[in-house]
Amino acid sequence: MNDNSTRYRPPESDDKGRWQAQDSTSGMQSQADDGPTDFASLLAAPVTQVERPKELVATDFRSLAGKNPGAPKPYQVRTITDLLLDCLTPIMIVVMVYSVIFFLLDIRFVFTEVHDANLRWVAFCFVVGVVALNRLIAREGKEESFMYVGGLGMAIGLYTIVTTTSYDVGSVAGSFMNSVGVALFFNLTIVAFVWWLANRLTHECCVDENRTAGDIGILTGTARRLRTAMEPKEKKPTFQTTMDAIDPSEWKKPERKAPPKPVDATERLSKRHPGISIFYFSVPVFIIFALGQRVVQHGGEMMVLAGHFYIGAYTLSALSLLMLSSLAGLRDYFRSRRVHLPGGIGPFWIGLGSIMILMVLFGAIALPTPSLPPIAVVTSHQYDYWRPGSTFQLINLAVPAAQAIQQNRIMERIGAGVLIIFGIFLLYGFIRAVGAFAVQVAKRRHSLPQPVVRFFNAVDRILERIGRLPEFPKRKKHRRVSRVVSMAAKCENPMTSARCTTTAQRIEACYDALCALAYDLGVPRRQDQTPYEFVEAFPEEMKTLREEAFELTDLYVLSAYANFTFDDRIGDRLRKFWWSFEQVRRRVVR
Repeated sequence: MNDNSTRYRPPESDDKGRWQAQDSTSGMQSQADDGPTDFASLLAAPVTQVERPKELVATDFRSLAGKNPGAPKPYQVRTITDLLLDCLTPIMIVVMVYSVIFFLLDIRFVFTEVHDANLRWVAFCFVVGVVALNRLIAREGKEESFMYVGGLGMAIGLYTIVTTTSYDVGSVAGSFMNSVGVALFFNLTIVAFVWWLANRLTHECCVDENRTAGDIGILTGTARRLRTAMEPKEKKPTFQTTMDAIDPSEWKKPERKAPPKPVDATERLSKRHPGISIFYFSVPVFIIFALGQRVVQHGGEMMVLAGHFYIGAYTLSALSLLMLSSLAGLRDYFRSRRVHLPGGIGPFWIGLGSIMILMVLFGAIALPTPSLPPIAVVTSHQYDYWRPGSTFQLINLAVPAAQAIQQNRIMERIGAGVLIIFGIFLLYGFIRAVGAFAVQVAKRRHSLPQPVVRFFNAVDRILERIGRLPEFPKRKKHRRVSRVVSMAAKCENPMTSARCTTTAQRIEACYDALCALAYDLGVPRRQDQTPYEFVEAFPEEMKTLREEAFELTDLYVLSAYANFTFDDRIGDRLRKFWWSFEQVRRRVVR
């Protein structure tokens, strides 16, 4: 029985067809409850509808701020510049990462041939998959691409687990950390590290969604980041004059904020250029290329030439990425300002940039080739039992035992450095994961036990402190004023000057010298300041004169405003001030 039959129950009728109730009370109540009973009214009666439960939407300020999409991106017709950028940028990223990985696999081949061909094929497909996946995420969004991320992660994870345990491949670094459990953990860490590197390069170089791209150069952005990190943190104000919208149920109290300072146009620019990651990535890569040349010489001339090819391919792709990221930044600079970028700029930019890159490469090739470094001592080589018939032979080196021991120690230090880098990477990943989990707990704090909420609140505060850069001591720049324009340089010693014959004149001359020095340092006494107000707001640049300035101010006020008469014994205090004044003047006036 549905709701309508229960709600609109038809009244009973007698044998003559008249409507009646069982009694007067129930009949009146029935008519009052059921309302009109004629056919037209019954047809017009509303049908009961079951409302769908409303979805719970987070209304706290943190969630609303995270969902704010910002201003809509203006639509522009795609030109040949967009096609060239979308095609060449991922290819250059693949070539750059491919060069490093295959050079490392050549170094590995000198120590062990196990699973070499398979690793090369899987590494190439993995890098292509990561770059393509990041481009898909940038275009479609994280929600739509989650399935592809899980699929790629599951595929590479299962491959790593199976090859490490079932096929007796062991560690990809050969005998380094080659036990089964440790080798599996080491291999998975390498996979995650390569994924993270390719992910960062793709996100930094593909600047389709970067609103501030093109506003600043690479070197300027790096210098500003270092300068910002070295500046001391500003102290929080004791009170706040402005009111901000806050949620009283938030788990964290809002911090006091100082009133916003006027910002110059140059300070509004982005602090980070999208191509800066290429510089950070290239520093350890060229160290690998330099040290690896000593090992790949065991593979003969072909492996040495392959190493040179990888270095050239990496240099070509890195320079091309810098050129393409600058063009992409220029394109988005125009797009964010609703200005159409002429279609001919892209081909001209890429063509001119390619010519300059080729000039750099051919110029480097034309330079005298340095001799190869000494060959590293490799004592053993492991053949792949799945591929019999290998003809690889290590170069036998007759080296003293002391030199062999020294090289073994160097290899141990390199291995320890690799472990430290991976440890820092894992610690970084752990901190990011814990921070993300703490944010999710904070969003659901009303439905979780309070001890859990307080624990993760403390974790979040600790992570905020860890994430801050340390404050470097800031070297103060001493101001120097030319003697030609200095006001303090024109002041004479009132103790020896013929112009100052009375004590009052000497006190006034000393006070004028103090004000002249403040003027030279750019902190002059204002016209609306009394002597005591000036000395209370004493400039930091003149802090060494603070004690003498307080004494001189008392003397000046008594002499100038109270007409107090001093005797000659006050000259010792004036000489003390003038001696300190000359010490500061020598440092300021050049």
